Amino acid sequence: MRCLAPAALLLLAALPVLRATAPPDRWPAFRGTGDSISDAKALPLKWSPTENVAWTTELPGYGQSSPVVWADRVFVTSAEGEFKDTLHVLRLDLATGKEAWRKSYPNAARVKATDYVSKSAPTPVVTADRVFALFESGDLFALDHDGKEQWRRNLAKDFGPLQGNHGLGTSPVLAGDTLLVLVAQGNSYLLAVDAVTGKDRWRAEHPFGGSWTSPAVVQVDGKPVAVVSSPGLAAAFDVATGAKLWELGGLTGNTVATPTPAGELLVLGSSDRASQVAVRVGAKADERVAWRSAEGVSSFGSPLVYGKYGYTVSRDGVAYCFDPATGKSVWDHRLPGSCWASPVGGVGHVFFFTKDGVTAVVKPGPEPEVVAENRLPGRGRVYGVAAVEGAFLVRTGTALHKIGR
Repeated sequence: MRCLAPAALLLLAALPVLRATAPPDRWPAFRGTGDSISDAKALPLKWSPTENVAWTTELPGYGQSSPVVWADRVFVTSAEGEFKDTLHVLRLDLATGKEAWRKSYPNAARVKATDYVSKSAPTPVVTADRVFALFESGDLFALDHDGKEQWRRNLAKDFGPLQGNHGLGTSPVLAGDTLLVLVAQGNSYLLAVDAVTGKDRWRAEHPFGGSWTSPAVVQVDGKPVAVVSSPGLAAAFDVATGAKLWELGGLTGNTVATPTPAGELLVLGSSDRASQVAVRVGAKADERVAWRSAEGVSSFGSPLVYGKYGYTVSRDGVAYCFDPATGKSVWDHRLPGSCWASPVGGVGHVFFFTKDGVTAVVKPGPEPEVVAENRLPGRGRVYGVAAVEGAFLVRTGTALHKIGR
């Protein structure tokens, strides 16, 4: 069995407080390197159903996960069948959208597919030679880039059934050679898995509220720390040992947004204004909370901090711009619709991808300057986005669109 390439381990060793970066031809995990910022030198600013669309590929079944990209390879997941009977991991060619291979598995926990439960919601993780795919059934797979299985396991079988009204939506996060998975469904825990072997390193049981959030990994004194934000609390864990380092209670509404780096701070998004806070991860308890917002909220997407400003989107499709150092509001602006995907920052602009397929492109500044509103071809809810040099990959439930060259 091959070990992970050193370059991949360094790339995803995760430095969100100091901002991790990746080459512009890679978008390796949920929200890229964990902050929804692309370092691409060129990204499309304008498109329409008939303009600047490179390709559209129909996908089997349905999926709510985001695509991930490594150089010329795109990986995406989906679930097919009335009871999500079959789980798919696909590799597509970035230039053409053609399917290179498809790996299909029977679902270990069949659940009727409805709009109220997750449908292939967790976003995979890709490295130089592997892709890790998690499904709401608890099935967790490691494949190489040719689709050969490296290891597989089922978390429900190992630790008990996954409970909750809306299914598992968390995305795995890679910290060095440790794969982290948050299960905030009934019997809640944060699990650390050896990425090479698939074996447990540790499991921290904790009363996380039911949520779709994903862990954020930051460096504190040169050591990786996993920060979890889930209804009722936020908590930090030592990635090496699983020891809990601190806990912040009294939070509500932090059910979907994943913590976001903001310089030396980490912004914890929430649909409750009083629970949207910024924390100093390595600070003492009485200095940990840097600010609490009384204005903007994060309902579905995670906050974005890009340049001088931060951005969140409410359930009703109102974009809020704030000062990431203080949490103070700068402006608010009603978008063409609500956003389920997190906003993306790149090439000096912020891109708000509404669930109905219209993208508002905003130039950062003290006032909202909308430079374009672009519509995708076809119909379907927009769930996730990857940004690579010259292009966006936009995921709807049944298709993947490449926008740009």
